[in-house]
Amino acid sequence: MALAAASPALAARPPHASFRPGEVLVIPGAAETFVEGGALSLRSTAAQAVLERHGLHAIHPVGAWKRPGSPRIARLTSDRADFDPVQAAAELRATGAFTAAIPNYLMRLFITIPNDPYVLPEQWYIQSPVDADVDLPEAWDIERGDTSVVIGIADVGVDLGHPDLAAQIWRNWGEIPGNSLDDDGNGYVDDVNGWDFGDQDNDPNPHPVFDEITGIDVGFHGTFVAGIASAVTNNGTGMAGAGWRSRIMPLKVVDQAGQITAESVSEAFLYAADQGADVLNLSLGYYGEPGLPDFFQVVVDYADAAGTVVVGAAGNDADSARVYPAANDKAIAVASTDASKNRASFSNWGPWVDVAAPGEDMLSAICRNYEVDEFSQIFYLYFGWDEVNPYMYGSGTSFSAPLVAGTCALARAHWPQAVNSSWMEQHLALTGDALAFDLPIGKFLNARNAVTIAVDAPAADVAGVVFASAPNPFRDRVAFTFMLPAAGPATLRIVDVQGRTVRTLKEGTLDAGTHRVEWDGRRTDGGLASSGVYFATLDGAAGHTVRRIARVR
Repeated sequence: MALAAASPALAARPPHASFRPGEVLVIPGAAETFVEGGALSLRSTAAQAVLERHGLHAIHPVGAWKRPGSPRIARLTSDRADFDPVQAAAELRATGAFTAAIPNYLMRLFITIPNDPYVLPEQWYIQSPVDADVDLPEAWDIERGDTSVVIGIADVGVDLGHPDLAAQIWRNWGEIPGNSLDDDGNGYVDDVNGWDFGDQDNDPNPHPVFDEITGIDVGFHGTFVAGIASAVTNNGTGMAGAGWRSRIMPLKVVDQAGQITAESVSEAFLYAADQGADVLNLSLGYYGEPGLPDFFQVVVDYADAAGTVVVGAAGNDADSARVYPAANDKAIAVASTDASKNRASFSNWGPWVDVAAPGEDMLSAICRNYEVDEFSQIFYLYFGWDEVNPYMYGSGTSFSAPLVAGTCALARAHWPQAVNSSWMEQHLALTGDALAFDLPIGKFLNARNAVTIAVDAPAADVAGVVFASAPNPFRDRVAFTFMLPAAGPATLRIVDVQGRTVRTLKEGTLDAGTHRVEWDGRRTDGGLASSGVYFATLDGAAGHTVRRIARVR
């Protein structure tokens, strides 16, 4: 992992791609299948020959593989001393047997370390004296979000006990804490508040992560991102988060060695989509190395189909090079602006960037669950840390992205048709401010417009997508809202984690438009369903869509 910085010397792109030695990630094509135990059944003799030639015999599933239709991602490993992941991945792609095949690339955090010790004394991106903010107070007058709307934070961990975040942390109501069982059957044991995909455990709290260039501990990064997205607001303490009532789902993707792999990020994608995250923020990424765009397109498509809005930082190299997953189709790429409403000097740009938002000298939360080394503390002082309270300033597209993610959560709560990234991307483009930036970075985010100006949903993107389940979790009653672009047959069912039908809520020919259906928590036989995780499944001409819900008693 490398730290992108504002200084031209530090912002230079690495001379070569970084990846885990001895590993490649693959997504097999439709003709190739995984079987029980993780073995890969190859019909392609050419692909089998490549595996043999490179000693790729060990196969490790990525993710739980529980949900039908979930991408079957696998990590293949070789113990050959002369193994070349780049060459092996290229040969696997050339066989045509794989949708994607890449080395297990190491991703980058898109944070910029300020080189000027002066920082502003307030959250100017919320309320600016020169109108460089995104009109959040005006948006909050209309919409303050909903606790059923969840923002996934795929990052280096989130401090679960931070005084400005603890009340916002997502709770998996399908899990009984501390019983060492996978109560909800999703493949993750005791994932009560998210998951650590870097170290494969149920503790998504951050730990020290030292930047390889500066030596500074950047373990605060995920907590900082989460604070901007949805810190507790209007509590008379600390800072305000854009999402106000929206919940934070911690998805830690860094390991103890400080590495963020494409494997851990893709698994976080699948988890967020399967667990019903409404928005997924990725303030990290990597360049368009061979195979990488196709690999991430598969997981972005999966998240989008599940109704998860994908928001990604555009990068801090001050050039037009595309970074992924932000540059993928159906992902919202976010650039940075400064306190004068200009493009931030470090921000990437280009026609692939969708929206711009403040990202320079941003105040937010920092983790306090472990003691930071003295060297890093000295730098934190320059970032505005007062040595007592867990807040400081930082710059980067890393911090523009969660401002957009929090705004998306507000829009998601306000508009029933705000069903996926495709809709949200169009919505932000049509409601944003058209400014004359020096280089193309999209429209400037306008949170007030995002919750006041209605935009028709493109039928091709929202067909048959379950939008909302509120409240979630619920006790006595939950309401589902979904949209159909045209009249036709549709079935809305509640199923349990084993895929068994609990109750059919709606079945028949439905009119085009928005529909609202309630479930009172009862089974087909009239009895009350037990506490736990369920799925609302919508089947129609547009396909199959799933929404995760939880019942508590």
